[in-house]
Amino acid sequence: MTADQRLDQLEPLVSQTLAVADRHTAQLKQIIGIISQQSENTQFLLGEVVKVKNEISGLKSDFSELKVDSAASKAVQATMDSKLDRIIDLLSGDK
Repeated sequence: MTADQRLDQLEPLVSQTLAVADRHTAQLKQIIGIISQQSENTQFLLGEVVKVKNEISGLKSDFSELKVDSAASKAVQATMDSKLDRIIDLLSGDK
């Protein structure tokens, strides 16, 4: 077999191999693009989760303040009830 014959046999194989490599390269570029987009989406979502957590933390703080205020209001109401009961007792003649 001559060198030209060998080259004629190898040329189609090399051509096919390069075509497959080119196709794989194109597919990898598509995959990288998709992964990059997903990474951006994930970063956005993580940022939103951090915002929501901060808002929840603020709400918990506000709720704690409301509980304290409610307890104080109940104490004031109990004092007022006691004073009103005493006034009613005095007005009705009960000592």
